[in-house]
Amino acid sequence: MNKSLLCLSLSLMCSPSVFADASYEQELKQQCSKIKNFGLQGKKNYDQKQYTQALKQFKNQAVWTAFCAANEDDSGVQLSQRDIELAYNNVGLTYSKLHQPGWSRAWYSVFPNSSISQYNLKQLPSPKRDLNLAGTYVQHAGFGQWNTLKVTRQKQDYLVQFNGLYMGARSLIYGPNIGDFETTLALNKTQTQYHSKTCQIDVSFEFDPKLGQRALLKQSGDISGCGFGHNVSANGIFLKVE
Repeated sequence: MNKSLLCLSLSLMCSPSVFADASYEQELKQQCSKIKNFGLQGKKNYDQKQYTQALKQFKNQAVWTAFCAANEDDSGVQLSQRDIELAYNNVGLTYSKLHQPGWSRAWYSVFPNSSISQYNLKQLPSPKRDLNLAGTYVQHAGFGQWNTLKVTRQKQDYLVQFNGLYMGARSLIYGPNIGDFETTLALNKTQTQYHSKTCQIDVSFEFDPKLGQRALLKQSGDISGCGFGHNVSANGIFLKVE
């Protein structure tokens, strides 16, 4: 199900015109025209060591660079793959300044074959093994948005909560499709499972010397049985960022 109001839960603030009657193309062109300014303002904040402000600007730069490039025919702007990679790396560099290497690693890892990302990944401190699995794990969903797996330690176990997105071609303006589930994990275990009548999702946790703590999700059975929105899935690697 598409819900434009879900824009409020994304990592960027939606323009008020999303909720008005402006056409998709008008909104797209308006946002795409701001990309250069996002980058310039982000650099200004970064150079002045205003890293929290820089992060907001660079996130907007990354999000809209990726989205406008994917919608080039309607956006009226031409952006290269390198433009997208640079924008994502700007976010990663700023997270490093904010002492959040997990988030830096996640943003760099979106484009693992990029020479820029590879260089910046090497500058991060080596991940440290943590026996406490509690935290936030993320997987890039597209356009600078993230599927999340939140693990919260309780008295007897961990609460594991998944929130997934499907970022369609127009999702930054019309909103993503969503899906979620939750299950529990014993404190002395590293594997758990969510299941309904026709859907099963295996969740496991492990440490990778290069990527750090991560979660692996594998969905099987009837995909529609999970109750997710169209094209939302719970599969793949999630990196611990917090």
